[in-house]
Amino acid sequence: MSVKHEETYWREAGGQNWVANIDTTEALLEPLSEYLVDRAAARPGESVLDVGCGGGRTSLTLADAVGETGRVVGADISDPILSVAHERGASLPNVEFERVDAATADLGQGVFELLFSRFGVMFFSDPVAAFRNLRRSLKPGGRCVFMCWRTMEENPWLSKPAAVAFEILPPPEPPDPHDPGPFAFADADRTRGILEAAGFAGIQHEAINHQMTWPNVDAAVDYLLRMGPAGALLREADDPALSARVAGAVGALLSDHVTTAGVQLPSAVWVVSARNPA
Repeated sequence: MSVKHEETYWREAGGQNWVANIDTTEALLEPLSEYLVDRAAARPGESVLDVGCGGGRTSLTLADAVGETGRVVGADISDPILSVAHERGASLPNVEFERVDAATADLGQGVFELLFSRFGVMFFSDPVAAFRNLRRSLKPGGRCVFMCWRTMEENPWLSKPAAVAFEILPPPEPPDPHDPGPFAFADADRTRGILEAAGFAGIQHEAINHQMTWPNVDAAVDYLLRMGPAGALLREADDPALSARVAGAVGALLSDHVTTAGVQLPSAVWVVSARNPA
């Protein structure tokens, strides 16, 4: 997906689809979000930039951590998704949301103590330039903490349903693993090189494993066929019979992953931390 197409997607159909499924998505990601917020350790009085803030849930949590004397700026490129964030944060004086591309926008120099992102930094067309721009906005000694997916193969919650779906649907061309996209930062050595080239120091990767959990098979199938890799193809096909075939196959797969806690499949992420040298 080209950068231009990526931006258009999130500002139009992709953003609208995300908003339609935002409650389920946030419930799935909440345990990971909590871990990332704890790891970032925002302090009272700090200024924080939340890159790819989405519906603003993490921004609001960070705003609570920095308190009345702190400030959080949530940045995203999607108008539909930011409309949710604006509504949620309307009553809070210490949080604001801006529609900007954090990779290229003038974010100020030495403004923030913390650069934070939950799955929002993997879509940069020029990641070195983007992180150099983000580092410019950090104060000397400022912290960078973000979460990104490890490889598709390490994330069966996506890869297994997709494999079943693409036995029925025409499979897409395999992307270049370094192209902008959800798994662009799966290679820890490459990510480290990007951050070093952008001027960051003290770079660390922490591997986190988490069980994605849905209440039942129907809920899991519905979500994965809306938000998973096969979702766009099914929407374009607009073929109820085809959708039913794919749903049946994915449902059969997920039936083998029912636990007492619900339907569970593993996910795998990196928590990456770095600092702006003093």
